Amino acid sequence: MDVLIVLAYNEQLNIEKSILKNIETFDRVLVVNDKSTDKTAEILEQLSNKFEKISVITNKKNFGPGKSLNIGMREALKYNPELIIKIDGDNQFKPDNIREIQQLAKENSSDFIKCDRFWPGGIKGNIPKIRFFGNAFASLLIKAITGNWNITDPLNGLFVFSNKVAKEINVPKLFNRYGYPYFINLTVSKYNIKNPINIHQYKNTITYANESSKLSPFGVFVKLIGYSFVHFISTIKTKLQFSNYQISGLIDIGAVFVFLSSFISFFMFIISRYFQYPGNQHTWFLLFIVSIVLFIVLMLQSHKSMKTGNDESFKYLN
Repeated sequence: MDVLIVLAYNEQLNIEKSILKNIETFDRVLVVNDKSTDKTAEILEQLSNKFEKISVITNKKNFGPGKSLNIGMREALKYNPELIIKIDGDNQFKPDNIREIQQLAKENSSDFIKCDRFWPGGIKGNIPKIRFFGNAFASLLIKAITGNWNITDPLNGLFVFSNKVAKEINVPKLFNRYGYPYFINLTVSKYNIKNPINIHQYKNTITYANESSKLSPFGVFVKLIGYSFVHFISTIKTKLQFSNYQISGLIDIGAVFVFLSSFISFFMFIISRYFQYPGNQHTWFLLFIVSIVLFIVLMLQSHKSMKTGNDESFKYLN
């Protein structure tokens, strides 16, 4: 059984097209209506009355797409599906792409497929600038944190999950509103260390109209940085449990201490230079520079030790 999860909030103009264009190849369609205030609920009621395979879950309040995904996943797993595909109700994803990744997942025994819109022909229309630059920043950050430089477009919302991977997804409150795809990619990357799975990447196309974005750049920046650091630390413990990753884990520990020493050195430089604290400001600044360089060297070495495993992950299917 294959289940399609559709997340919807105020999508009265797009929700019917999003569902009807994709309903044919799925055994079950679960729509999570995130307390829409327009006519989305009415349209979904009509569709569910017309098609037995459509089920609608209406949130008691507007939770955000991250929590809505959790709600949809829990419901989808009740059917013990082979595959779960998650889309949004805004009709931005091409039905051809959705059908193709569904088929490719079966042909390649995929446990997880993430998508990438940043290729020639991957974006139709104008993507909001904040989303473009936010994704570029998130891409660099996730590469640095995971050591996997094959990961691209970590904020793309089109996913395929196998049953066992779907059980590992539980989006935290931090990502209820924005950034849950980033969390999913980090979670799967960490899970792959403990339980090697078939991970793939697919070049999809997203169509934009004249959307604007109300995202706070600073808030997103802080959220991604903070969670990435916590994830990096927790992943070290996971690496140390498996021989293939122990060297990387040990190097990461050294990198953390060097990174912390760079902060201390910079702090001492500032108070020595501007607050007349006893100490040689030039020495502290030199130590800061050396620490940063050593941190970069250690991180690159850690990434190198994981390269073989990472090169086997996130291979493109198209």
